[in-house]
Amino acid sequence: CWGPGPDQCLSCKRFIRGRTCIDSCNLYDGEFREFANGSVCVECDPQCEKMEENMITCYGPGPDHCTKCFHFKDGPNCVEKCPDGLQGANSFIFKYADEDRECHPCHPNCTQGTPLIAAGVIGGLFIIVIMGLTFAVYVRRKSIKKKRALRRFLETELVEPLTPSGTAPNQAQLRILKETELKRVKVLGSGAFGTVYKGIWVPEGETVKIPVAIKILNETTGPKANVEFMDEALIMASMDHPHLVRLLGVCLSPTIQLVTQLMPHGCLLDYVHEHKDNIGSQLLLNWCVQIAKGMMYLEERRLVHRDLAARNVLVKSPNHVKITDFGLARLLEGDEKEYNADGGKMPIKWMALECIHYRKFTHQSDVWSYGVTIWELMTFGGKPYDGIPTREIPDLLEKGERLPQPPICTIDVYMVMVKCWMIDADSRPKFKELAAEFSRMARDPQRYLVIQGDDRMKLPSPNDSKFFQNLLDEEDLEDMMDAEEYLVPQAFNIPPPIYTSRTRIDSNRVRASS
Repeated sequence: CWGPGPDQCLSCKRFIRGRTCIDSCNLYDGEFREFANGSVCVECDPQCEKMEENMITCYGPGPDHCTKCFHFKDGPNCVEKCPDGLQGANSFIFKYADEDRECHPCHPNCTQGTPLIAAGVIGGLFIIVIMGLTFAVYVRRKSIKKKRALRRFLETELVEPLTPSGTAPNQAQLRILKETELKRVKVLGSGAFGTVYKGIWVPEGETVKIPVAIKILNETTGPKANVEFMDEALIMASMDHPHLVRLLGVCLSPTIQLVTQLMPHGCLLDYVHEHKDNIGSQLLLNWCVQIAKGMMYLEERRLVHRDLAARNVLVKSPNHVKITDFGLARLLEGDEKEYNADGGKMPIKWMALECIHYRKFTHQSDVWSYGVTIWELMTFGGKPYDGIPTREIPDLLEKGERLPQPPICTIDVYMVMVKCWMIDADSRPKFKELAAEFSRMARDPQRYLVIQGDDRMKLPSPNDSKFFQNLLDEEDLEDMMDAEEYLVPQAFNIPPPIYTSRTRIDSNRVRASS
């Protein structure tokens, strides 16, 4: 042996079961009975009945070596049941058991399984009938379902399923103007998209003349430009705020024309550059407040401007500025948080870093542009990142460089600008916060802006603007009226006032940029 156990012997002295040496086999007792095949104990077949009174249960391993069968005996073999329809060499075999539980063949005259075959045939037919009925019911239900769907489709007249966004309906009115109501006077500017004219709008059936800016697409522009032009009209028509340029109407002539207010003093960038010696701290801070309030209104209306700059802020009067140029603006849908722009030229030096890298625009990217716009005002028309190539701007911003502190700005004002230029968009202030901050500063302007001779500053005269002088046209002065004064009284069915004096016209003329 190679160990102490009975399963570790080289050979057994008496008997072996499996690999274990034992004294004797279970020939006459035990849970399972065995027979001795020499010195090897082998278990009897399960069909053998356990014997008592010192009788062996089996004398071999198969069902034909049982002393007595546990169930039935079919010839020499012990079986669980007598054959009943078992496939034989030539036919099916059917047997019955006698009182001694021995199996015998049925008489040749017996039907030999006909009931079973009949039952099988009947069962098969029943299954076929059930399957047929099930298929018929399925087809009928499908047909009924299709008819109901068609009926609902026709009853609703192809109405799309409801998907409420929760956004309030846009009830803005779009005025369609006839080409005969418009008169172009002189060119104010032109670009790749088209030309902007100073013009006169004479509403049909009336004698008043309203100075307007007429923006006309070039005839060579394609369908995409027309679509973008009308998108701009939609946005401008939807906005109504004291610090946003107002769309007066659209003329659908062969070349689409947008008609807006005419601002008499041009863009704020040129205005601060021209009048830098007459602009005091209070005026600058008031402009900051007005621009912030206009942008706050756009944010409330879920509109991202994407091109805020001093060149796109127009001067109605020294005390009143308006944001314009919605050519790049985009409305966000109810669940949108950002707008991803397609390719095209972009004002890189006014843009946030995420706009440059990913063309991702949000209200917070407009805040960055607002900071650059304020810097332009505080430097009286300075050029941001002057002398630095546009391609170097992203790397410059990533390294932490920003526009320098303007000489007239205290650290309080400059810190507001710096907050607008944070890399993390969520860390930038909201327009509501900016409007409140600059409103607070505007109540004590000389504490926050240090301008030499600020005490002696007076508002620039409206008539001193070169742009304004270029707009004056003697033949247009008769019956001239400001667009806002013409439109507001109409809401109450009150005849609008008519002004004929130069002073009234000068204070009310307006212009819109391209």
